[in-house]
Amino acid sequence: MFPHAQHSHIQSALKMNGVFVKIEGHEFLRLINEQENLVIVYSKAGIFNNVYLYLTSYKGFIFYCKSKEQLPLPGKHEKIFSNHVTLPIM
Repeated sequence: MFPHAQHSHIQSALKMNGVFVKIEGHEFLRLINEQENLVIVYSKAGIFNNVYLYLTSYKGFIFYCKSKEQLPLPGKHEKIFSNHVTLPIM
C-alpha cells in the first residue's frame, strides 16, 4: 500500500471511531453522575483476574475506563452489556 493511501485509511478510521479518552474509574463515575440519559456500554473480561470496561459518549468524545471492581452505575442511564469490546489501537 502506498504511504499516502495508508494515511488516508488511518484518517478514515479516526473519523469513524471518534476520539477515545481513557480516564480513571472515579472520573468516569463523576462524569456519568453529572449527566442525564447517557448510554453506558460495559463488559467483563479476564479469566483469573476480572477486568471491567466501561464506555460512554459525551460531547463527541468516547470516555472509557478499566476497573478491577464493578462500578456502581446509576439507574438514570441506559446500560448495554457486551460480551466483547475492542478499543482501537493507536
